[in-house]
Amino acid sequence: MAMLTNEESKHARWCLGPNPKSLDDSSVEVIKQLFLDQTGERYARESVRTLPIPEWGGNLVLLDSNDMIRGLLWANQFSEDRVRIVAFAIDSDFKGKGFGSKAWDLLIEAASASGHREIQLEVRGDNEFAIDFYKKRGLEVVSKLEGYYQAGIGYVMRGPIQTK
Repeated sequence: MAMLTNEESKHARWCLGPNPKSLDDSSVEVIKQLFLDQTGERYARESVRTLPIPEWGGNLVLLDSNDMIRGLLWANQFSEDRVRIVAFAIDSDFKGKGFGSKAWDLLIEAASASGHREIQLEVRGDNEFAIDFYKKRGLEVVSKLEGYYQAGIGYVMRGPIQTK
């Protein structure tokens, strides 16, 4: 695949995402490939469609200039106080261009507006880039997950929602 140009990445944008149940088959296939490429995890079509993601400000998709899905940040309102990130994946061509930080800021804004005070997620133990990203945003490892990921251990990370 050719490298993404600055011009192409300029036109990518985060948008509110649909409920996964309403995704068409081609979008589900793109998301399955994104999960495989970015996490090493294989998802069945129905597994993607049944993820508990409501339509709200914490359900985001990154669309490129052709309206193709190039990333997603899916979160649900886990409890009155806590938001849980269910999936956060960005195509390799779009990493390091500020898209992850922008999605995080949009999630924090939506979570704060709905009265949530904490954020939680699960991350693969060998994903040092993601762990560092979350630590910079105030999350800490609160427990270890054995057998959660096929590739090895995972961590539950949690922290306060920090607004700017």
